[in-house]
Amino acid sequence: MRIRLEQLNTHLSASLNPVYLLFGEEALLIEEAADTIRQQIRQAGANEREVWNIEGRFDWSQIKWQEQSLSLFASQRLIEIRLPSGSPGKEGGEALRKFASNPPQDTTLLIISGKIDARSQKAKWFTELDKLGVTIPVWPVALAQLPQWVSQRMQAKGLKSDPKIATLIAERVEGNLFAAAQEIEKLSLLSIDGQIDEALVLASVADNAKFEAFGLMDAVFAGQHARIPRILSRLRAEGIDILAVFSAVSWSLQRVVDMSAQWASGESLERVFASQKPPVWDKNKAVMRQAIERYSHTCWQSFLQQMSDIDQAAKGMTKHCPWRLLETLCLGASGIDIPTKILERSA
Repeated sequence: MRIRLEQLNTHLSASLNPVYLLFGEEALLIEEAADTIRQQIRQAGANEREVWNIEGRFDWSQIKWQEQSLSLFASQRLIEIRLPSGSPGKEGGEALRKFASNPPQDTTLLIISGKIDARSQKAKWFTELDKLGVTIPVWPVALAQLPQWVSQRMQAKGLKSDPKIATLIAERVEGNLFAAAQEIEKLSLLSIDGQIDEALVLASVADNAKFEAFGLMDAVFAGQHARIPRILSRLRAEGIDILAVFSAVSWSLQRVVDMSAQWASGESLERVFASQKPPVWDKNKAVMRQAIERYSHTCWQSFLQQMSDIDQAAKGMTKHCPWRLLETLCLGASGIDIPTKILERSA
């Protein structure tokens, strides 16, 4: 049975099913929904919980669906399976079908999965779990809908504000639901009477708009040219050490250079992604494929050569501005043609 996320509480208050499958890419919403399901299962008498993280060549025979004890007083169990890839593989699919064909009365199965595409949702393991229990797709909150999401969350916390305040918070967290949730929690502590005004928001809400160094590289690999100068400007204004940013950029570029070398040697990108430590997750594969295919391996290596110039400038060994050099590098790696005036401005 397919239900929407907003229907979950009403469903749980009426009944409890043998299996729940949460899937999608919005980690905060998935974890909060999982917590709600766990609480309901505990209230139903479950006092045993097993957690299995499915990665690589997982041995599904480790999971014992049926309780081994024959005691009349055997407790209820929760088996929680985390499936970040969104696919259990052939062996896993058979194991899940086995569970669905004969679900034990003492066990509830909770599966927390990454994105499951339309094709995989037609697989037998998925359709049989859907018939037996509840499947819940968790969609990301669109930027246009984020102010409404913020407003609803504030109301749930007993906070009072107007749409302008919700929009202000949404703009400052730029789609980061974890950051939005944290800031709303902080506002609930700072507010004396639950009333939130613009002055309180501006004084307390940190600009968590994904301006960390790895967020910068996400923009680079996605080819989001317009965001790069803004991110670097904010990192610099917040007093972030250039060497800390440099370290993250260097690590990310080294990773792409390694992957582009493997791909140039004839390896498939799927195998290349799987070879990385950590591996490239499904939700990031499209962006990384786009980045790797943007340039040749030789071209990607040339960006590493630019890192040497940035390192020397950051350590005061040259008179160049390291932030300007870094902006030039990131714009180039993102696929934009660097105007001569930008290159001159780096000097």
